Amino acid sequence: MLVDQSMIDVQTKVAAGMAADAEAAGFDGVWATESVTDSTLMAMGAALSTERVHIGTAVTIAFARNPMTLSYAAWDLQAASGGRFTVGLGSQVKAHVERRYSMPWTSPAPRMRDFIGAMRAIWSSWQTGDKLAYEGEHYQHTMMTPVFTPHHHEHPLRIMLSAVGPRMTRLGAEVADGIILHGFTTPEYLDAVTLPTVAEGLAASGRERSDLTLYCPLFLITGNTEEEMVKMREDTRAQIAFYASTPNYRDVLESVGFEDLQVELQDLTREGKWDQLAERVPDELLDRIAVTGEPDVLAGRIHERFGDRLDRISSRFGWPTADLDQLSSLVEELHGDATPTVG
Repeated sequence: MLVDQSMIDVQTKVAAGMAADAEAAGFDGVWATESVTDSTLMAMGAALSTERVHIGTAVTIAFARNPMTLSYAAWDLQAASGGRFTVGLGSQVKAHVERRYSMPWTSPAPRMRDFIGAMRAIWSSWQTGDKLAYEGEHYQHTMMTPVFTPHHHEHPLRIMLSAVGPRMTRLGAEVADGIILHGFTTPEYLDAVTLPTVAEGLAASGRERSDLTLYCPLFLITGNTEEEMVKMREDTRAQIAFYASTPNYRDVLESVGFEDLQVELQDLTREGKWDQLAERVPDELLDRIAVTGEPDVLAGRIHERFGDRLDRISSRFGWPTADLDQLSSLVEELHGDATPTVG
């Protein structure tokens, strides 16, 4: 279950309550997003209010931080959750890193490789007591004294990496425990780009497919009434229009024959015509990216769309109902015989 602060008035304590509800409904995990508050704060709220579910961030902006500060947060979250936490890293884009966070920007894939290497070196120092001596291209961590070494715990630390394009996807398959895919995807793009690139990264690192978790928060359109369905459909259309306007997703559009739409939408954003984006997204494209169906048929349609391509799924913008019984039924149907982990 994706805990999206835009839906809950950015209150970490409310996120804690939502996580507890998700656990009661049978979800396997909850994920904290990051836009108007810190994802690790929401993850801590979820960790302290639950006992079973996996807790993850999807995502924590790596380049807004440094490896040491995030290593401390992840270490504490793993201890507080009893080993149920995974830190999900994302790079963000140049404009936000430089102008919103006032942090340096370089080629993201090499910098992310260095970031992950530094975090693993820091954690290893805390676990083993060995001298911290990480010397990377972008990050150097060579000091760790006893007074700043956190209390020891035996829980392994896990990293998942957000990826859309081939470079970050390959990197995730090489060095991370999992990849967080974007919901703006299609089975065609997964088959043509994502999965072959994952195979290349795994081969380069000498790992197997079973060593990597592929997680995707899906665009789902559902509801209990026609009015709810229509509203969610139009809300989703607007979100897809926003992503489709950026060059990063042109290849996804190309996988289903809509690559020209990206240029058209980008031109509208440059003209400041944001309110016109959604009306340019046709139903055909909406239905190629989002999965639509009433709650009682939604699980089957997700299975039909994605098959066994994904290991873990959630809903990108929240599940269709706050009714725990209905959510429990949906999760049970999704679990099935050979389904991905839910949440």
